[in-house]
Amino acid sequence: MEVLEKVLRWAEENIKAEYIELRYENLKKTRLTLKDGVFTNFTEKLNMGVAVRVLANGAWGFASTSNLDKLQDAIKEAYKLAKASAETKKEKITLAEIKPVEDFVESKMKIKPREVDIEEKVNHLKELEKLLKEDKSVKSVNVRYEDGGGQKILLTNEGTHIEWDYNYLYQGVYVTGKKEGKLAMARDSIGAVDYGWELMTEKEPNEKVAERLLRKLHAQLNGVPPKRGEWPIVAGPIVVGIIAHEALGHLAEADLTINSPFRELIGKQIAPEFVTMSERIVEGGFGNDKYDDEGVPVKDIHIIENGILKEIMLNREYAAKWNMEPNGHARAESYKYPPIIRMRNTVFEPGDWSFEEMIEDIKFGYYVVDVRGGQAQLNSAFQVGIQEGYVIRNGEIAEPIRDTSITGVAIEALKKITAVGKDFGIETGFCGKEQIAFVSSGGPHMRFDGGIIIG
Repeated sequence: MEVLEKVLRWAEENIKAEYIELRYENLKKTRLTLKDGVFTNFTEKLNMGVAVRVLANGAWGFASTSNLDKLQDAIKEAYKLAKASAETKKEKITLAEIKPVEDFVESKMKIKPREVDIEEKVNHLKELEKLLKEDKSVKSVNVRYEDGGGQKILLTNEGTHIEWDYNYLYQGVYVTGKKEGKLAMARDSIGAVDYGWELMTEKEPNEKVAERLLRKLHAQLNGVPPKRGEWPIVAGPIVVGIIAHEALGHLAEADLTINSPFRELIGKQIAPEFVTMSERIVEGGFGNDKYDDEGVPVKDIHIIENGILKEIMLNREYAAKWNMEPNGHARAESYKYPPIIRMRNTVFEPGDWSFEEMIEDIKFGYYVVDVRGGQAQLNSAFQVGIQEGYVIRNGEIAEPIRDTSITGVAIEALKKITAVGKDFGIETGFCGKEQIAFVSSGGPHMRFDGGIIIG
């Protein structure tokens, strides 16, 4: 946009800053919520504005505005904040050098959500609810849908000029069921930035989503409480993914690495040599992009490579601090926020075991398939609720389990991994570290012979 370039030239001439960044976005967002036959949310909103970030005297200043006529004022405000902050800063911020980029990032979607009539979106949600309520155990259904599309632009005084044709869509479903006095809840989420409406019609049609949700629900309604203890555990891709993201991934975000156990472990063996965990572009990944919000090309990294802690996620500031190459992990929720270090798609890499080989010698243990949520501490201690799981008995999958969670310390649990599957899967969702970010996590099936307590 000419107005952005004009204001950037004004800023270069009128303020003494090491770095000036303008991030413009103009996105139309649709949000629908269907709860038991009633649309409780039915909105279309335009999100338009500019984020201004200025590095002056070794300190950051940030401001944002939704009024392009006030853009010069926002730059002055960011500059003023940077100078005020610089007076109290002991350590001056520097940025790792990058090659300025001029590029247009085209959407990979076949059918962009904004090209789909609202009636089709409404009917899609109604059809999914109808499919779920055909099951007599289902008492309540809540379907949340969101999509967005439009333009994003990044301009900097270093010469970077990137434009994105930016699009996404997301669906989260929550089902409550009751059977013989037992209550249970199951959830499911899908989302994409590279797939458009074809996600809903081809890759994750309503029949597939409903079947998955009902399987999770009935596993709980028919399940038995597990025996508390440190049994052999086989974890499915979604459970493996939440351990990768919550318990390990956050430790590898450079701004958190400084205060985590990972700081002293870089370059050291922390897992068996057949274990590799990456932060990378994944087919269908919700965190996929070509550049981050600082204009750095997104790079695949191995956080753990053949058991050795190798790489961490960086923005330009922390890349300079750690004397490393920036790798494209600066992300902002919207123009209202400055970019911070965030995960994208955090996954364990496949090995060479089949699922049958993993469970064949387990006399008694558990197969945990899906999660209802999880949390972790910076020492890598985690607790994850399980919404689908089964007993393993004499090498066979037996009865389902209910009302359970798994706990452990991920750095210790890594050492107890004895098998890594040859399959691969991911789940898409959101991460809430200060801001909301679209992320994926996953991997293959993995077996833990200790390190995880169930019950």
